[in-house]
Amino acid sequence: MKNLFFLKTVIVLFFLASVPAFSQNYEINVTLNSSNDTVILGHYFGKKERTLANDTLVLKNGKGVFRGNKKLSKGVYFLYSGGRMLDFIIGDNLKFGIVADTADFVTLTKFTSSPENDVFYTYLRLMVERGKQQQQLSEQSRNATSDNERNEIRAKWINLNKESLEQIDQLIEDNSHLFVSKYINSLIPTEARVPEPPRDEQGIITDSTYVYRWYRAHYFDNLNIYDPDMLRTQLYEQKLFDYLTKVIPHQTDTVCAELDKILKKAQANDEIFRYILINVFNYYAGSKTLREGYLVPENVTLYLAEKWYIPYSTWSTEDYIDRLKKEVAENRMNRMDSPAPPIEPLIILPPEHFKAATLDTAIKNDINAGRIIQDFRKELKSKFTILFFWDISCGHCKSAIQELQNTWEDLKNSDYQIIAIQTVTTKEAKGKWIDFINEHNMFDWHNAWCPYVYSAENFYKETYNLIGVPKMYLLDENYNIFLKNFSPENLKDIIPRK
Repeated sequence: MKNLFFLKTVIVLFFLASVPAFSQNYEINVTLNSSNDTVILGHYFGKKERTLANDTLVLKNGKGVFRGNKKLSKGVYFLYSGGRMLDFIIGDNLKFGIVADTADFVTLTKFTSSPENDVFYTYLRLMVERGKQQQQLSEQSRNATSDNERNEIRAKWINLNKESLEQIDQLIEDNSHLFVSKYINSLIPTEARVPEPPRDEQGIITDSTYVYRWYRAHYFDNLNIYDPDMLRTQLYEQKLFDYLTKVIPHQTDTVCAELDKILKKAQANDEIFRYILINVFNYYAGSKTLREGYLVPENVTLYLAEKWYIPYSTWSTEDYIDRLKKEVAENRMNRMDSPAPPIEPLIILPPEHFKAATLDTAIKNDINAGRIIQDFRKELKSKFTILFFWDISCGHCKSAIQELQNTWEDLKNSDYQIIAIQTVTTKEAKGKWIDFINEHNMFDWHNAWCPYVYSAENFYKETYNLIGVPKMYLLDENYNIFLKNFSPENLKDIIPRK
């Protein structure tokens, strides 16, 4: 069954051209305690798992020099050798030296002519020391024998974190002119700096939403997602998606509104705009869920495609944009949380007709028989409605019907109805349809078709994106589309209950 198939196949290879060329040279002298190992110079891009190579060299007696006639953009870079990575900072100075010992990169690595990395490794060593102290406190807590002792240890832990944050803040302030200060600042979680909420004279919090509102408003203070320097770090993408998935309300309208704000501001820098748009588009298009409460990933994808990707993705091919436009058009009338399109006229055949048709060929071949429903949304009322489109000649449809019948046993005493719509409109198809309904005793459903439609295939395709069958829609009591593109076998897990 087609479900935004093309939207979920998105180009991401633009990252390979992410480092612009300039006339500034780089020269990085490397000394490792190894002999003739191959060493790769690379950088992170958006997240830890995405790295790009910049250069490669083979050490001679443990020494070598990376040289290039292009500028290395600011960010977190690494040396990779023998399965190990050594992180370092590239700032304004592109000519410096690294002396490292694989036995302990953090403690034994030294830099020459690189203030950025002197600060960076001061921070790393501070973190190593704090980790040792936390480990000691954890051991003490496990061995504590009283609540008083545990409370004392907890107080020490809190004080240790406070002191560490003060040291880091001072390190950042003292080196605010260097890129490394921005990077270190990005490593501090926003919640570490949330101020105390306002309280009255009795100490009672007077604004229960203060902490959340502050956190949301200041979420990107530590890592500015509009700063292109921050693209070449490990936390950029996580910061962006944590905001979209954990900070703001999990609702389609809210997510789309926030993405509008982010993308509009991101347009000031082509690289930032391209990175954010492609990644958020891929994320929602690749979602494995049909809906998450009030969030419909498909609707976010279609919104991004129509408002941002189609008009602004200058890197995309004309063929890709044309296919994307087609996907948007095909899903325009049948998006989740929107009103279900009318099906006019829909003819319902009652159980009596099916039963009588087994004995009377004229009845069986009569394509005009049945109850005409001008608008099923007004005439077939129910708390929830399952629209099931199928074709009597489709083997998959018949299997789906059996699965749907099994599910129906749990639903038929609830406020549900099934409108099973046979999409083929020929006289021959009706005869086979009659036989199938009688054979499987499918009389608890509304069995319907549209014989007056000249081309049922095109009619359903335009209204319900019926590229293939079987296909199901679940409508709520207001006949808005609650779910689509699901199968009968997982219906029990996703249907809303009374």
